[in-house]
Amino acid sequence: MYRFALLLVVSLGLVACANNDKKISSWEVNDVYQSTIATPNSSGGKTYVGPSINTMDESNTYEMFNLRSEQLSQGIKTYELQVHLTYFSQMRNYDAANLENAPASTFKVISREAGLCEARGCMFKELLSIKLTDAFLKDHMKNGFQLDISSKSGISTVLFVPPQYIKGYLKAVDGTAY
Repeated sequence: MYRFALLLVVSLGLVACANNDKKISSWEVNDVYQSTIATPNSSGGKTYVGPSINTMDESNTYEMFNLRSEQLSQGIKTYELQVHLTYFSQMRNYDAANLENAPASTFKVISREAGLCEARGCMFKELLSIKLTDAFLKDHMKNGFQLDISSKSGISTVLFVPPQYIKGYLKAVDGTAY
């Protein structure tokens, strides 16, 4: 009887997950909008930092990423996706990225750091940046976009920036509703 009840509960849980609504909720967009921080920068414009998205992949890589932009006093905006990866064992040396199945020419390593060592191994961190355009972000507001980052050690990390994040972020940066 216990096995049957457990099987029933697990089955109902899986059915509920399979029917998740794929629509973008306005509250999700507004959460990103409200969490985007704008601060004055040295050029007389503003710096916008979106909230971090935190995930873990199958290679036990802790992924933290967010959009960041600089607006000059003349109104010109630059955008980048900042990716902070933390993992154990050996340094991976991420060295390339594909953005929507095309090589990202603006991929840049900001920093690499070897941290504490313990029984599990040593902790490593890499901070990466990929420059994006305003047009690219606006083109991906409906479906989001995927970024594949590969390392010299052969390990790949796949990140997905959801559409509600892009919409909320651009709403904060542009001061408009989409």
